[in-house]
Amino acid sequence: MAEVASHYSKLRMPDDMVMAMLRPLPIKLIDADAGLCWEAGRLRGLTVEAGLSLGDRFCLALAKREKLPAWTADRKWRDIADAVGVKVVAIR
Repeated sequence: MAEVASHYSKLRMPDDMVMAMLRPLPIKLIDADAGLCWEAGRLRGLTVEAGLSLGDRFCLALAKREKLPAWTADRKWRDIADAVGVKVVAIR
């Protein structure tokens, strides 16, 4: 949700419009607990060459913890998928 909000904020879309767009979607928000924070931080060493952000690493850490694929539009994720231990699905 943060990535989407950031994107539309950059485009200067009003907050109420962004929320109206996101509200009906089946999005499940996950708290960033200590374990997830630790794993996202630990992944920096494995992802620094690909230039992944902290948000990217949280997504990968959550996918790893939940044993689910990580979906992304960023092709660089495929380069680090094996090192991170996560299946990455590129949507473009």
